[in-house]
Amino acid sequence: MADIIAVEMGETRLSNIRGDRLLAFGLGACIGLCLYDPKRSLAALVHIVLPQTLPHAPLRSPGKSSTPLLGKCAETAVPHVLAEMYKNGGSAGSIRAAIVGGARIFTSSSPVGTPGSRLEIGPRNIIAVKEALALARIPLVAEEVGGRCGRTVTFEVETGRVLVRAIGAEEKLLVDLSGVCSPIREMERIGSIER
Repeated sequence: MADIIAVEMGETRLSNIRGDRLLAFGLGACIGLCLYDPKRSLAALVHIVLPQTLPHAPLRSPGKSSTPLLGKCAETAVPHVLAEMYKNGGSAGSIRAAIVGGARIFTSSSPVGTPGSRLEIGPRNIIAVKEALALARIPLVAEEVGGRCGRTVTFEVETGRVLVRAIGAEEKLLVDLSGVCSPIREMERIGSIER
């Protein structure tokens, strides 16, 4: 039975069920990482919150589950989701990625909100996810990142289509991950977040 599967902050969800849709609502500074293996019609969506684990900070959500949220930080999310995909038949050579989110939501006229500030999580999340994907040799074939608005990402398992809706805008197709795709930029330029 096909479902809409909500992926909350820090969560990782996989599906290969025809008709399923993976959905991450309200991505501000967070990143929605969509990974797809078209040979297996295996889709994964991770709702990444932070670029790296904070010292002495648990990866668990208070009051929820005792299971660590390995999707919470980019440094743990990418290896974790890839391991889950491999366990479910995914092949390293055919997995491709798209990312959505990473908005600059804390930018203000104050020095604390200036780009490069430790509080400016969105741009740091973009860089961390791109670096983790490059390290894992997973091609990033599409992105809608940065800016100052939140987004919702819908990932269709059967088709590999990644749909994005920015706040106040219509939903649009970002990419079809099921087709033969090549990376949109060279892997050497991974650190750049400017458009």
